Amino acid sequence: MLGAAGDVPARRRAAPASPFGPWPGPARRKLGALASVGVDPRKAIGYVRGIVRQYGAGALLHDLQCRLLNQLGYFEVLKGMTVRVQDVRDPGLFDAQGYQARFVGVDELQRLARDDANEMPIEFLHLALARRDRCYALFDGTQLAAYGWYTNRAAPLDAHYTLHFDTGWTYMYKGYTLPAWRGKRLHAVGMCRALRALTDEGRRGLISCVASNNFASLHSVTRMGYRIFGAAWLLRLAGHAVSYATPGCRAYGFRVEPRGTAQAPVNATA
Repeated sequence: MLGAAGDVPARRRAAPASPFGPWPGPARRKLGALASVGVDPRKAIGYVRGIVRQYGAGALLHDLQCRLLNQLGYFEVLKGMTVRVQDVRDPGLFDAQGYQARFVGVDELQRLARDDANEMPIEFLHLALARRDRCYALFDGTQLAAYGWYTNRAAPLDAHYTLHFDTGWTYMYKGYTLPAWRGKRLHAVGMCRALRALTDEGRRGLISCVASNNFASLHSVTRMGYRIFGAAWLLRLAGHAVSYATPGCRAYGFRVEPRGTAQAPVNATA
């Protein structure tokens, strides 16, 4: 989450990318399995040392297992998690000093979408507004600095899977901080301010998911206060998509279901 995970939307293996996908962290190393032909041995050694040093040998083994399975098809484990106002560990994340923090109205969103620098394509905006999703943003004077989108509806993770959850929770997606304001934890601040606003409206809190081998984001979100309750396992092989949710997901209505017809999600990259 950079301040908290997700300043740039996840890019799925099967383009186009969905704005609803799980949080990314810093760009993942694009190395194949270590046994793949053409892997630079120095990069492979650096990869192994980096993972073990930061996250341990168990993390390395899990990452390699995921990579090897993805040589056969598509495989991913998504960790489900929630955060409530009382879970946030740093009270300073609720402080947007020097910024205006608020939900953004339709007219203003349409104006913002006309500026390519805001990474809010008009096609995406039409989809989000049709779903009645909401955008919470931070403004530095009149300049947009950071934003995130919030929904109570099922979210299409990609062309093959849709995330479902208890509607008492709110799913945050497509978090983005403009380059001039990065490094100030604005993504996390905006999320926490939105969390408090939504809680005041009667919502339970935020629900989200992070890939199990996205160790940087997992570390960041749990440090912020997110609590992991379970996981969804996704497998797509030979044109068939299946999924499984662990028992801990049941209390949150958290499950990822294969989509009946593979439809390409909105191509909203950032």
